[in-house]
Amino acid sequence: MTPARNFVATTAALGTLLAGLGGIAASTAAAAPDPAALDLLVLGDSYSAGNGGDGQIVGPSGCYRNSENWAHKYAAGLRAGGHVVNLEVRACSGGVTADFAQPRSMEDTQTKVQLAPAGVTTTDQAKTWLEANDPCNSRQFPDEEFWRYRPTRLLAGTMTYECSRFVRPQVDHVTADKDLVVFTMGGNDAGFVDIVQHCFVTITRTASKCRTVVEHARSMVPTIKQRLIDNIDLLRARGLRNDAKIVQLGYPYLQVDNNFTLPSVSGPYPAGNEVRKLIADAMAELGKVADVANASVPGQFTFVGNVAAKFAGHEPDAAFTNPDTWIVEQAGNADLKHWYHPNAKGQAAYAELLLAGGTFGAVPTPTIPTPSPGPTPSTGPTTPPATQPVRVRMRVRVVDRTLRRDQRAVLRVRIARADDSTPRGRIVVRLKSGKRLAVKRLRAAHDGRRVLRLRGLKPGVRVLKIRYRDASGVHKSATRRVTVRR
Repeated sequence: MTPARNFVATTAALGTLLAGLGGIAASTAAAAPDPAALDLLVLGDSYSAGNGGDGQIVGPSGCYRNSENWAHKYAAGLRAGGHVVNLEVRACSGGVTADFAQPRSMEDTQTKVQLAPAGVTTTDQAKTWLEANDPCNSRQFPDEEFWRYRPTRLLAGTMTYECSRFVRPQVDHVTADKDLVVFTMGGNDAGFVDIVQHCFVTITRTASKCRTVVEHARSMVPTIKQRLIDNIDLLRARGLRNDAKIVQLGYPYLQVDNNFTLPSVSGPYPAGNEVRKLIADAMAELGKVADVANASVPGQFTFVGNVAAKFAGHEPDAAFTNPDTWIVEQAGNADLKHWYHPNAKGQAAYAELLLAGGTFGAVPTPTIPTPSPGPTPSTGPTTPPATQPVRVRMRVRVVDRTLRRDQRAVLRVRIARADDSTPRGRIVVRLKSGKRLAVKRLRAAHDGRRVLRLRGLKPGVRVLKIRYRDASGVHKSATRRVTVRR
């Protein structure tokens, strides 16, 4: 969340956090760590991206991912406890529940003019050229960003066009390799920006507007709950294993408990108490998501709803200021995108809440070594040692998720064996209906990589089912979606 939808911790702070969690680290370190790494994926909005922290901004422009957010502190704490952790942060500031499943417009359309390429004389030809050459793409984040183009004019040998930047759906980063998925989400669906602006920001807050946005947010809670349930189903549909874990973090209160009110001709409005009650009721309701989410996969989902209790007494104070706040206040901070987000102490508090749960039961799938044969007896029958298939990983990337009717879908598939041996097997791509689109053999010369070009896709949203059968007998599956324009 950001108070404008555009609206990082020090070494000492991290040391303090880890020292305070010494008991957890010690108990975890008592057992030998799994030689395999825990693959941790962080999705969600600005509370997961890390607005308000003290580190560097990384990732796609506008996502405001912070190099010192709670996710990095949590991973550091797990590592201090003996775990090997691979951290991948894909959260993006301003995120809403729909961003799990759909591309998100980053709202930075540019208009450009250039010489028309040879042979381009119509806007349709211009669009085809633009999509093929992708001139606005910085290619800095190829697995996240993509551009859409709209030519507007061809005149006197020049071509004018608009290019708009998008971020791919967050679930595109979910694979069967992920062991733990953690996120915050739902605040922006409820109107976080409006609540901050109309209830707490000095120059824009009023009693009537605050009441309106609070009531609207309250009415949205049941819808947000269902959207979160749908998103958890989507994580599973995109390949998350049943033994992987999902953790959702709640939100803190946005005003310290001091009866902050807004004046009005019809009487003061208790903005602080009403927003606190809204958040308390919403967190209680969202806590019930676990009952539904765990019905089909028991114990997979955990809601960490005690965030408000953890932050108690450390919330902002819109009336004056709170010198012990763990959330960035309006006063003394000119950077709007950080307002009402956890500061360095708040990021550490979130990490501490997560570390209290350890890995939430998530365990990396261990690499199974190939057993070495024992000594061969000199006489008598021999029994060959039992062998286990090596662990295999598959990654699938769709080069362009929006296609013209005559355009081929291009998939880049990478297969890797945990023992670093060269994978060999067969890749099959089918439609959801079962129709086979492509079959490719994976041989030593391919080094685990194949590019598949699929033709004959009809207009609409097409679900592609990719299945790999390794020569060792291991199967891997993935699902991807492409949209074919009419």
